[in-house]
Amino acid sequence: MRIINSNISAAAIINDETVNNTESISVFILGESKPYENLDLSNNQSLASAVIIIVLKKNESHNDGQYSCSFFNTNISKWDTTGCTKPQYNKTYDRYECTCNHLTTFALIWSPNLANTKYLTAQDIASIIFLSISILCFIAVIIHSCTTRLLSSVISMNARNLLPLISSASTTILFIFYIALGMTVYTQTTSEKETKCFLSSSVLMFFVYFFLIFMFCTKTSIGYFSYLRFVRLFPEPSYRKLFVLLIISFFISIICTSFAVGFNSNSSYNITQLYENKLCWFTQDMLHYFMTIPIGIFLLLNLVTIVFVAKRILNHVRNATSPHHTYERMKQFVLVLLSSSVAQGVGWLIGPILTFVNADVGNILSWFFIVFCGLEGVWTILLYIIIRSEHMDKPKRYIDGNKRMKKFLLASVKNKK
Repeated sequence: MRIINSNISAAAIINDETVNNTESISVFILGESKPYENLDLSNNQSLASAVIIIVLKKNESHNDGQYSCSFFNTNISKWDTTGCTKPQYNKTYDRYECTCNHLTTFALIWSPNLANTKYLTAQDIASIIFLSISILCFIAVIIHSCTTRLLSSVISMNARNLLPLISSASTTILFIFYIALGMTVYTQTTSEKETKCFLSSSVLMFFVYFFLIFMFCTKTSIGYFSYLRFVRLFPEPSYRKLFVLLIISFFISIICTSFAVGFNSNSSYNITQLYENKLCWFTQDMLHYFMTIPIGIFLLLNLVTIVFVAKRILNHVRNATSPHHTYERMKQFVLVLLSSSVAQGVGWLIGPILTFVNADVGNILSWFFIVFCGLEGVWTILLYIIIRSEHMDKPKRYIDGNKRMKKFLLASVKNKK
């Protein structure tokens, strides 16, 4: 036994020079690891060392695999990583190090990379299905609108009526590029050890980021414009104001994406990386600057708008003497649109949260992200139904107004007689 320059008080270092094809093995142990080697044979896992604090010199024969800090869970009879950090390679001492937040004796487990380790998890499949359904919902809305326009000019809607659906259109395009990014990384990544984004994945990533910012800008802009229509029915605000807001949204998205591309062009900043054959996205350090802050701002603006809408609804309930269909439609439209924006905001904010929570909580939050994004198809159909109902109410109001005018004129004539 010998003492080394380390924070560990004492350790036994075993150098077995008689092992063939092995340069050196340095393992800090509590006791004999032999009795524990075959505790869990699932996934071809084998015990590397039985330790409390992991210090293992890299073994060249284990290159084609990965290490994990685990303890043997007697309840399920398997190695469990709950509460343990991911092993980090210490170049100074040429070893792997990790810690656990409990007093259970834990070990460094080595798992081999199998010949075909790339697979889609249940969350990956569910995400693709939910996003695809949302895309199909938007396509169905466009097809139905075009079909009714061709078949009946009376009930058809012009492009200006459907302009608020541009928020759904931006989200649909975002989902298309997001799926393309995920499938590109999944099919073209050859090893899980790759952390550097390749060219096509980087290009798709910045398209996704552009449409992500543009989506939140358009939802916030259309939500604000709809709020103005909601509080000022007569006369309605000009659509020119909405066009100005959309143009501003486009330039904000361009500016944010340009900053990201500019920083990424300098390799020293290291703002992007590959995530386990899944995505090319911002590193954990950069997520808060490029995701949390802008999305948080848009989410706050939408929540403030919801508060004003709720206040307006309460005032209307107190003071209204009779129901007004136009007011009800606008109220429904604003609430659905803002709900869509809040759902997307909460969903995409889950990403940065995943960087500092444990695996179990992260798994649950990932499902929330999938569900919140998948609800976009529901919001799109609801918005279309409300827009269409409002459009259908206009001829009815015109006919009812003519009938009331005729009754008024007839009553006036009778009174004169």
